[in-house]
Amino acid sequence: MMIKNTTSVGGVEPAASKPQTEAAAPRLKSDSVSTADAAKAAALARAVQANIGLSHSARLAQIEGAIRAGNYAPSASELADQLVSAAEIDARLQAMLGG
Repeated sequence: MMIKNTTSVGGVEPAASKPQTEAAAPRLKSDSVSTADAAKAAALARAVQANIGLSHSARLAQIEGAIRAGNYAPSASELADQLVSAAEIDARLQAMLGG
């Protein structure tokens, strides 16, 4: 491929600026930070964790009682579904974290 026209490109002229009036000037908002929302979120997270811990402990006690009484009969298909679901979640997390 041969280039025949090799004229140079001229400089760029600055655009003419228009004077801004006070009414047309953009108003800048000042930044602000509040930790109130973070404190509320942390309190909510602690409450949820406490509730999960109680319900988990109650569920474990229920299962333990059923095992001791000889009445515990877990569903094989439900256990398999939970194992596969947990494996899928682990795989997705590892992929997201690059591990």
